[in-house]
Amino acid sequence: FSRDERIDLLVNSATSAASDRNIGYYRLPFVCPNSSSAKPVHLSVAEIINGDRFWQSDYRLAFLKDEPCLRICDRVMHQRSIEKSVEIIKDDYIAHWVVDGIPASTTFINDDGVSGPKKYYIPGFSLGYEQDGDAYINNHVMIVIRFHKESDDPEKYSIVGVEVYPKSVKEAVCPGATRGYEHFKLDPHQEEQLVPFTYSIYWREDPDLEHKDRWKMYIDPSTIDENGNIIQASSKNTAIHWVSLINSFVVLSFVSIIVAFVLMTTFRSNLASESASEFGQVAQSSFTPPVFLNLLSILTGSGIQFIFTLLGSGLLSFVFFRNTFGQQTTIFSAVIAVLIIGGFFAGFSSIQLFKLFSTSSGELNLKKTIIISSLSGSALITLSLIVVVIANALVFDSDSPRSFKFGTFMCLFLIYVVLQIPISVIGGIISKNFNLLTKLLVKKMPDFVSSSVPLKKASNKPLPASSSRNYPFYLKLPFSLLILGICPCSIVFIESRFLYVALLVERASTSYFMYGFIISAAILLLVVMVEIGIIATYLRLLNVGSQVNWQWWTFLTCSFSIWIYLVPLSIYHLIFKMKLLDSGSPVLYMVYTTILNTVVSIACGSLALWSATMFVYAVVYSAGTKED
Repeated sequence: FSRDERIDLLVNSATSAASDRNIGYYRLPFVCPNSSSAKPVHLSVAEIINGDRFWQSDYRLAFLKDEPCLRICDRVMHQRSIEKSVEIIKDDYIAHWVVDGIPASTTFINDDGVSGPKKYYIPGFSLGYEQDGDAYINNHVMIVIRFHKESDDPEKYSIVGVEVYPKSVKEAVCPGATRGYEHFKLDPHQEEQLVPFTYSIYWREDPDLEHKDRWKMYIDPSTIDENGNIIQASSKNTAIHWVSLINSFVVLSFVSIIVAFVLMTTFRSNLASESASEFGQVAQSSFTPPVFLNLLSILTGSGIQFIFTLLGSGLLSFVFFRNTFGQQTTIFSAVIAVLIIGGFFAGFSSIQLFKLFSTSSGELNLKKTIIISSLSGSALITLSLIVVVIANALVFDSDSPRSFKFGTFMCLFLIYVVLQIPISVIGGIISKNFNLLTKLLVKKMPDFVSSSVPLKKASNKPLPASSSRNYPFYLKLPFSLLILGICPCSIVFIESRFLYVALLVERASTSYFMYGFIISAAILLLVVMVEIGIIATYLRLLNVGSQVNWQWWTFLTCSFSIWIYLVPLSIYHLIFKMKLLDSGSPVLYMVYTTILNTVVSIACGSLALWSATMFVYAVVYSAGTKED
C-alpha cells in the first residue's frame, strides 16, 4: 500500500461460543445499516458454503491517516430491537471484521513473558458486556492498524495487524485513552433508545513484524483464561492426544495379533493338507451374489470416496496449512476438490465390487455401469444435502449467514452435476474393463501358485452346518454389534471431543498439530476396521452353514457396530460439552453429527467388506490351487 490509499474494511458476521447460530453483521439490530455504497463482496464457492457473507462497510480508512474521532451514524432502537440486542450481548457474541485479508482482533498482553509472546491476537471483538444483570453496548471502536515498511521500497507498506478496542460510551464522543466516561446501558423497558456510533483510527508502525509472519500473532482462543493470560492448555491437549494415540496403537496391536492368528491358521491349513481346510471349503461357496447387489456396490463406493476425502484433505491440511488462521477458505476449497476427485474412486470401487459378485460378466453393461458409478459418487452426499436443507428449513433464521439458502444449494448442485457425476462415471467405465483384485492377489501369491488357475466359485464338498439357534453368542446381532464396535470406538473416543469442537461449533481455530493427531487416529481406525472385517467374516463363515448374503452381514455389522457408539457419544458432547443455549443449535448439531456419524460408519463398513472380500478371495484361490 501507499500513503492515503483507500483501504476496505469488510464486515462478516457475529459468533458466540454459546450458540451454533451465527448472525450476519448487518442483521444485528444495533449496528449502523449499510449505505448504498456498501456492496456485498464476491465470494468463492468455499466461502459461500462456509457461510461467509462479506460486505463492504462505511468505515473510511486511508493509509497512514489518523482519524481521532469520526461519527458513523445514530441508530434508533425500538423496544423489540433492544430486547434482542440484550440477548445477543449476554450470549457473548463477537463481531468479525477483515482488513487486507486478516481479521480485526482483540489484543492481549501476556504478563509473565514465559508461556508465550508478549502480545497476541484473538480474532473478533466483543459487541458488549454484561454487568450486574444489565447489558452494555460497545458503540465506539478504536481501530489501531499496525503496518510494516517494505525493505525493497520504503514508500510501500504492508498491514501486519488490526487491533480493535471496543468501548461503551453514553455520549456521542470518542473517549480516546480516558476512563472517566459513562457507559451506554441498554434498557429493554424503554420504547426506544438513540445509540450514537463513533470510531477512531490510528496507524502505528511495527518494524519487527514482517508481512509473511503476521499470522504468527494469532493464537487459539482455548489457550487463554478468562483474564486473557496464556495457559498451558495446548500442552495439556497435546498430552491427551499422545495418550489417545498410544491407546490406539495398543488396540491395533491387540486386533492385529488376532488377525495374524486367523491368517496363519487358515493358510497353513490350506497348504499343509491334501484337501482344502474346512474354512477353505466354506469360502469356495461364498462367492454368491448377495441380494440388492446394486445398492451394496453404491454404498461401498460412497464409503471409499469418504475415506479418500478424509485422508486426502487431512494430509493436505497438516502438510500445507500449518497455520489455519486466514486459511479456512483455502482448506475448505481443498476439501471440496478432494471430495470431487474421490468420486473417481467411488465409481471405480463400486464397479469392481459389482463385477466380483455378479453371476455373469454380461450382467454389467454400459448403462448399468453409468448408473451405479454416478450414484456411488453422489447419492450419499445428495441425501445428506437434502437432510441439511430440511433441517435448516425447520430452524430457518434469515439473520444467520449459515442458513442454507437457495443460492448455496444451487452452487452445490452445479458442482455435482458438472464435476462430481462425470468423474464418478469415468472411474466406473475404467473399472468395467479392469480386474484390480485379481491382479493384486496374483502378485502377492507365492511362486508355486500358478496365475493361470481359475477362481473356483463353488465346491462339491460337504459344508459344515449350523442352526441359527446354535450360533455362538458373539455372532448374534446385539452382541456382535457391541463387541465389534468396542475397538473402533476406543480409538475415536478422545479425538472426537476435539473434532466436534473444532469442526462443528467453530469456537476456535484448529491448530495444525491437531490435524496430525486426527489423521493418525483415522489411519489407525481404518486399519482396525480392515482387521475387524477379516475377523468378523472368518467367524461368520466358519460357524454358519449358509453363506448367502454374508457380504451384507459384514457391511452392516461393521457399519452399525461403530454407529451405535458414535451417536451416544455425540449426544454426550451435546449435553455436557457444547453448552448450546438457543433452541435451533442443538437441532442442527444433531443433524450434522448424525450425518457425520453415518458417513463414517458407511466408510468403515465399506473398508471392512473389501478387506473381508480380499481375504475370502485369497483363501479360495489358495484352496483351489492346492486341489489342482
